Amino acid sequence: MSVILFVDDDKNILDGLRRRLRSVRSGWELHFAHDAESALAKAAEMEPDVVVSDMRMPGTDGAELLTMMQEKHPHSARIILSGFAEEEAILRTVGPAHQYLAKPCDDQMLVETIENALDLRNLLTNPDLRALVGGIDALASPPITYTNLVKALENPLTSNEQLTAIVASDIALTAEILKLTNSAYFAVSQKITSVSQAIRMIGVDTLKALALFIGLFRSFDGPKPAVTRMMQLCKRSQQLGVVATLIAEQEKLPKEVISVMAAVGMLSHTGSLILYAYRANEMAEVIKRVETEDIPINVAERDQFGAAHPEIGAYLLGLWGFPSAMVQTVAYHHRPQDTRHTEMNALSAIYIAQHLAREVAIESRTGQPPESRIDLEYLERLGKADRLPVWREIARVVEEKYREMDM
Repeated sequence: MSVILFVDDDKNILDGLRRRLRSVRSGWELHFAHDAESALAKAAEMEPDVVVSDMRMPGTDGAELLTMMQEKHPHSARIILSGFAEEEAILRTVGPAHQYLAKPCDDQMLVETIENALDLRNLLTNPDLRALVGGIDALASPPITYTNLVKALENPLTSNEQLTAIVASDIALTAEILKLTNSAYFAVSQKITSVSQAIRMIGVDTLKALALFIGLFRSFDGPKPAVTRMMQLCKRSQQLGVVATLIAEQEKLPKEVISVMAAVGMLSHTGSLILYAYRANEMAEVIKRVETEDIPINVAERDQFGAAHPEIGAYLLGLWGFPSAMVQTVAYHHRPQDTRHTEMNALSAIYIAQHLAREVAIESRTGQPPESRIDLEYLERLGKADRLPVWREIARVVEEKYREMDM
């Protein structure tokens, strides 16, 4: 039985939620509180899976309540449901809230948001890891540049110039956007130096993902060896997104799939940041095993933590409300065989891209191709095993392009 706690000082709203949701989801154990104090008391008794709070309440408001929930019950998903539209107040929920839903919010959207939060528990069965992800201040919500972009893009009248101003205020994001547009992905002969032109080229989905990607990795501040590895991971994540996009285009996948591949590639290692930042000593042991035993990092992570970076990253992205298809792709990008599909899709493309990007990078560095870890039986299941040479050439071209840009 999933425990859901609703907090609102308006009795009529709580009565309406009680009446409507009990008939919609009989498998939920619903609890209601009229203020922060009673909500905290109830939470202490029954440990809620999801907390949905109003923002504007007398005394302790929603932002303060969710901050306390984050400290006391970090495994709980935290959602703000409010009609209080002042920007300053909304920004105060950026840290403690995983998602913000504006009133009026129809029942279907509210139910789907809660269900998605509950489904995420299947990704991380270890409650300690769920608490770790849910309690991280730095990663409890997306970075501010990403938040500003999402807010701007919600307005259909937002111009390219306004987006350019948001991007240009973030030096690291500006540099990475220009780097991406000058990569082999776009195959342009003329160097792109205009941020405005670069934004038009990469599209909205990739722009949002890149803003999130840069904000997350830039916030990392750990031991020097870990920082070095994170910088390498930044480059590899972006690069495999490019390779996956080109493979998806080569295989003529639907446009809506192609458009998100760069984003998925960049976000596929979100979970690595959490492990490097908050389990640094254990991650050092994981890397040691990877290097000495030549085993995949996700295997070593799962042995060490009970979960690996794909599940951890997908859990966090899911809490932030990313589409379920993208969350699943991140979660299974090391083991697409565990999902039911017989045709090539976004998950196939990112799986293939990550392996080929690794292989061509090692060959470029050592002069010797490593033993491939690509599951040929899986490719046979998709009817795509004969496409490996074409994809490998794509990965090789991208690797060369990125090495040129680093010189």
